[in-house]
Amino acid sequence: MPNSSIRKFLYSYAWDTRCRNVDVARILKPRITTKTTVLDAGCGEYGVAAFIDAKNVVGVDILPTDTRVEGFEFVHGSILSLPIDERQFDIAVSVDVLEHLPVELRENAVNQLVRAAKKAVVIAFPSGPIAREMDEKYARELDARKEPRPDWLVEHLSSEYPAAVDIAAMIEREARQTGRRVAIKTSYSENISVVGFLRRASSLSKFLYVPANLATGILLPAMPKANETNAYRAIILADFSND
Repeated sequence: MPNSSIRKFLYSYAWDTRCRNVDVARILKPRITTKTTVLDAGCGEYGVAAFIDAKNVVGVDILPTDTRVEGFEFVHGSILSLPIDERQFDIAVSVDVLEHLPVELRENAVNQLVRAAKKAVVIAFPSGPIAREMDEKYARELDARKEPRPDWLVEHLSSEYPAAVDIAAMIEREARQTGRRVAIKTSYSENISVVGFLRRASSLSKFLYVPANLATGILLPAMPKANETNAYRAIILADFSND
């Protein structure tokens, strides 16, 4: 199998990337046809495009990628100043980006997503005290074993974690500013019991973590489900309608 095929397989089935995208994809799928245009802000290497059948996905990220996926076009840029026109896309998506931004920049990022979308916005992020507690525990485990904290963990812990109610309020404010009504629904993903298991494996040995990560991802449908009281990540769905 070519390296690119292996990379895409691991991205699609390993827990650490699958868990953050699969529930977002589940929300998107009923809203997507072959003509639906999707913006994925902060897409990384493959983004949500690896999990949906949309043929018109544009990914924006500050880090360049040479990934080539059918129906996926990469554009270099920042979620804080998206290089796109107003309401250019049917749906704007952002997965695990807000927690990497300083608190004072998050509303600007949310506003950019609302500006970009005609029909809906979907934003997923590690949320509130539950996510912070899990990350702080992982940091302590790494420190105890004198292992370095990964960059993503350092960034997470450097700011207050986003709260679903606050992100929903930001969307509502910007929707009003653009003359639209919005219906917002919050759901949850990534049960913390699974997070804890994989974090322990990771802190002990990367050789233990790699097979555990892949096996857990493949078995994701059988994993414990997430809800408001046991989820690492919140997902905000905002459906727009014109006044």
